[in-house]
Amino acid sequence: MPIDRLRPTPVDKILSFRRNPDPQQLERQQTDGLENVPRFLPSQFLKDEDNGKDRRMPDSDSINSEDAIRLPPPRRSPVSMRNLQRELYSPNQCMNVLKVVVAVVTICVLFATIPLSRHHKTTKEQDLKMILLWNEPLIGGPAHMECGCLVTNQRKYNDKAFDAVVVNADHPYSFKGLQDIQHKPDFYVVYAAKKPISQDLQSDFQWFNLTMTYRLDSHLIWTDYYFSHTNLARRLKWFRNPSKNFADDMPESTIQRLEGEIIKKSRLAVYMLYEVNENSLPESLYLEELRKYADLDAHESCLGSYDCSPYYFMLIFEPTACPDYVSPQMFTAMDKYVVPVLIGGGNLTNLVPQHSYISSKDFATPKDLINHLKDLADNTEEYKRYFWWHSLYKVRKTSQPYCALCKLIQQPPEERQIQGSSGLDIINWWTQYQCPNRSTTFL
Repeated sequence: MPIDRLRPTPVDKILSFRRNPDPQQLERQQTDGLENVPRFLPSQFLKDEDNGKDRRMPDSDSINSEDAIRLPPPRRSPVSMRNLQRELYSPNQCMNVLKVVVAVVTICVLFATIPLSRHHKTTKEQDLKMILLWNEPLIGGPAHMECGCLVTNQRKYNDKAFDAVVVNADHPYSFKGLQDIQHKPDFYVVYAAKKPISQDLQSDFQWFNLTMTYRLDSHLIWTDYYFSHTNLARRLKWFRNPSKNFADDMPESTIQRLEGEIIKKSRLAVYMLYEVNENSLPESLYLEELRKYADLDAHESCLGSYDCSPYYFMLIFEPTACPDYVSPQMFTAMDKYVVPVLIGGGNLTNLVPQHSYISSKDFATPKDLINHLKDLADNTEEYKRYFWWHSLYKVRKTSQPYCALCKLIQQPPEERQIQGSSGLDIINWWTQYQCPNRSTTFL
């Protein structure tokens, strides 16, 4: 159009057009950027092109039920479908499916095996040999031992018959009610003792038909600790003589442990606290004499803050001289790399290795004993020789003290190698043992 023919539009006409736009122009502006309406929509959504009428979205009330049923579900685009397929077959999705399958299989296996395990447990418990602790407390209730027995102090346990009844002579006891205990025909009534036997023979001793004590002539030997070879757990009955070149037979790790323990030591001797009364007067008198020549410490134990490692020696007062008896403190000291000093006691030949402890009987006076201990503490090489036995032997703690009895009652009665099972034999076993009276003095 020629420029000279352009005429400016008045401002009032522009504002009037904005307030009242042309309907046809407005429709063209709104539909120019839209795509064609899909033909699969219901008639209400389609434009009546023939009549040129305006297409408007109908109200929800104007759509009848037939059109709603014919309305197809939304469709995924090709890109969306490819993404979905990629996600379904991804490694993470496969791993999740695998985890679900494993979980389902595990649950099914558990439900299948629970009845079998219950049956197995019931059958196994029925086959267990039963041991009753007659007068001894049992912390934690009935205990299943690894060797195949159940130990309890409940005199009526599930109406089961007992194979053995253990009477601990270290505690007060009576036989009242023993005849009412349900038991097997070949059951044992066991006389058990870890401490020196010093009580008088009781008239009802005939109840016992098995002995389990620290004595070597017992049917079963019963102690908290024992010596064995380093690579075998069997209890030893004899020891070889000390070796001069013991370090040649000792593993490098043991040598390093020994040297490390000796470096810790800075105190001469320690002893365990005891009750001071008339019975312990001999210990007190000897201890008072020792204190004149050395500073001595007292501990309640060797555990926790009462560590015994800083001490060269442990003084062990043993007033009894019963054969075969070894004080538990001896084993405690040796296990802690402390040399025991036995004051009193009996003959320990074949009970502990030679040259592994010091006996007060080898010294005329307490002063001589203290002087010898001081000399050893200053001579590291001589002090080391008291640990020669570590090259061959080991101190072991009895973890399950009734396993020996358990293994015995698991054998058929005709195969049990037990000598002297009658009451009369038990009386002979008792009377033949000579345990000296308590020492009245150590001086």
